[in-house]
Amino acid sequence: MLLAAYVLLGPGRNYYVQWSAIKKIQAAVLAKDYREQFHQISVLADLGNADAQYNLGLMYWRGQGIAQNDRQATYWWGKAAEQGNADAASLLAQAYSHGRGVERNDQLALKFATQSADKGNANGYYAIGTLYAQGQGVPQSYEQALSWWRKAADGGSTEAAYCIGRSYYLGEGVEKDDQLAVTWVRKAVDKGEPNAQSLLGTLYSLGHGVGQDDRLAFEWWMKAAVAGVPEAQYSLANAYELGKGIGKDDAQSFAWLVKAAEQDNVRAQSALAYAYATGKGTAKSDAEASSWWLKAASQGDAYAQANLGLAYWTGVGLTQSDADAVSWWLKAAKQGDVSSELYLAVAYARGRGIAKDDKSAEFWLLEAAKVGNVEAELNLGKLYYTGIDGKPNYPEAAKWFSTSASHGNAEARIFLEMMKEKGRFDSKTL
Repeated sequence: MLLAAYVLLGPGRNYYVQWSAIKKIQAAVLAKDYREQFHQISVLADLGNADAQYNLGLMYWRGQGIAQNDRQATYWWGKAAEQGNADAASLLAQAYSHGRGVERNDQLALKFATQSADKGNANGYYAIGTLYAQGQGVPQSYEQALSWWRKAADGGSTEAAYCIGRSYYLGEGVEKDDQLAVTWVRKAVDKGEPNAQSLLGTLYSLGHGVGQDDRLAFEWWMKAAVAGVPEAQYSLANAYELGKGIGKDDAQSFAWLVKAAEQDNVRAQSALAYAYATGKGTAKSDAEASSWWLKAASQGDAYAQANLGLAYWTGVGLTQSDADAVSWWLKAAKQGDVSSELYLAVAYARGRGIAKDDKSAEFWLLEAAKVGNVEAELNLGKLYYTGIDGKPNYPEAAKWFSTSASHGNAEARIFLEMMKEKGRFDSKTL
């Protein structure tokens, strides 16, 4: 139910118009008539009623009784905040923090959060805590975030209780403590907080602070997923894919991936791209796969960046471009993605999509070899055998062929035998 049911009679002019509108709002709330609620709240808001302005913002934000409109929501919250409405100020702070309906502005987020908190508003405390957690407008500090969230939780904020539970689960600002994580998460769950439901599902899935139980994990993820939590939707998709807590169902897995991906959950976007690429749970579509690889890659997902690079390299699902492939592989390789390090080495060695550079090829192969990648070890052997800039280094070639062979690479063994036959390998020198 909207807070519209509790709009108070405002001071000043048009007493009877306001009274009439409030009575009509109350009737519309009982009838669940959002259009009429919106109309009557608009009347009050135009007359300067701060409660109505706050609630009108909520209706625009939620798309209730009117087309969803973030800008209109923040406009009306601004009007209400100007009159001292603490709830409106806290929501305006969150809007500025996320850049939703307004251009992101950390200082204005802090200003409105403080305005709300100064009136003792729990949502204002929560907003300040979140700004500290993210380092927006203030120095990043999980300890300060927790301090504000505790004040908010004491004032009844379910979001703050969830954030405290999450902090104990992750060990952010406090020593990691699964039991306290469960305690705080349950406080939020008891009041219907969807993000807390999602985290409780994860705790059951992992057996952290509670007995491991895939079925209960699934049930809590389902509650949160239905409420629209993208992380829960992604977890639900995994449960259906793996058959954990529920029977395996690729179609259901795909359906929940779509819901999460459309809310910009980067892991879901990457998984959805894979589903389209392999035809798992849906018809195979290279174009759709590339589209979702791009969305996830643009959010910094290294796995997606690697696969998007491969799509550009091969021209599968989009227009072939060696330069774009190399560009995305560089982004992924800088995050330590081993497959991208290997692809980059090939690009540099061939001069494809970037100027030929044997030293750069060597650098990226060495990076991949640091984690014991057998293909990198093999290709280092080949690179040293043929020579960097035309200068063979047979001892190094033999060293890397031997290392790769010791890790089970049959091709490396063949190269070692070939080097022995040509007198270019002496096992005593290794």
